[in-house]
Amino acid sequence: MKNLRKAGTWALPAALTLIAIVWAVAAIGDILTAQAHPAFAYSVAALYDAVWLYALAQETAHRRQGSSARLPKVIGWVFLPLTVAILTVHGLLAADLLAAIVGALVPVLAKMTLVMAVDRDRTRISARAQAAIDRARAVTRDRIAVSRAVATARADETKAAADIVKHTRKAEAEALVTTYEALEAHAEITDRHPVPDWHTPLPALVSDRELEALLSGGVPDDETAGGTGGFALTETPVTVTPCQSGTPSLEGPQNANLRAVAMLAAELYSTDPPPSKRKFREAMREAMKARGLTGGWDVIDSLFDREKALAEPTEGGE
Repeated sequence: MKNLRKAGTWALPAALTLIAIVWAVAAIGDILTAQAHPAFAYSVAALYDAVWLYALAQETAHRRQGSSARLPKVIGWVFLPLTVAILTVHGLLAADLLAAIVGALVPVLAKMTLVMAVDRDRTRISARAQAAIDRARAVTRDRIAVSRAVATARADETKAAADIVKHTRKAEAEALVTTYEALEAHAEITDRHPVPDWHTPLPALVSDRELEALLSGGVPDDETAGGTGGFALTETPVTVTPCQSGTPSLEGPQNANLRAVAMLAAELYSTDPPPSKRKFREAMREAMKARGLTGGWDVIDSLFDREKALAEPTEGGE
C-alpha cells in the first residue's frame, strides 16, 4: 500500500512528461521536415527531447537526495520555454489555436507536477547534515580516485618493467647470435686459409766482448773467422765477399739480421729507467724500419722479456 501511494505521487508527472516528450518530437519533426529529410528531422527531434528528459531525470535525482543540481536545473528551465514555443508554433502553423494552447500547457504542467512530486518525496534534512553528507561523499570520491590512480600507476610501472626486460633479453639474444655467427665465420675462414706460423727462434745473447769485437769489425779471440760470436750458424756458409766498407761479411743474411735485432734491443733497453713494453715495441719498430731490419712482434716481445730478465738481478743487487 505504501509503495502504491508513493507510485501514485509520480504517476501524473510521469504521464504528463511522456505526453510532452512525444508531442515535442512530433512537432519538431513536422516543422523540420519542410527543410530536411524526415528521418533526419525526427532524429534531431528525438535527440532534443532525450537531452531534456535526461536533464529532468538528473534534476529529480539530485533534488530527492538533497544535493546540488545547478546544471540540470538550468537545462530543464531553458528547455521548458523552448518546448513551449515549439509546440505553440506547431499549432499555429497547423491553424489550430486549441492545439497550440494545449500543446504549450502540457510541458508546463509536466514541469510543475514533477517539482511538486520531488518536493514531497525528497528527504528533508538540515543544511548542516547535508554539508556533512557532501563532505563524506567528497572524501569517498577522493579516496576512490587516488586508489584508482595508484593502481593505474603500478600497472603502468609493471608493464614498463616487463617491456624493458623483454627488450634487454632480445638484445642479449641478438648479441649471442651475432657472436656465434662471427665465430662460425672465423672458423670457416681459418679452415679455408690457415695462418702460417711466423714464429722464429730467438738469437742467442750477445756478450759485451762479442759486441765489442763485432763493432770493431773483428771476431773474439777464441773464435775463428767463420764463427758467429755466440750465435749458432743456421745456414750453409757462403763465400766471403768484401763489403762496401772493406770489412768481410762474417755470416749469412738471416743470422746477421737476427744479431742486429738483438743488439738493437739491448741498446734500446739500456736506457734509465728501462722503457715499458709498449714504448719498447714502438722504438724497436721505428729503429728496425730505419735500419732495414726484419722481425715480427713475437721476436720483439721475446727480446724485451729477455732483456728484462737479464736486468732484474742487476736491479735487485743495486
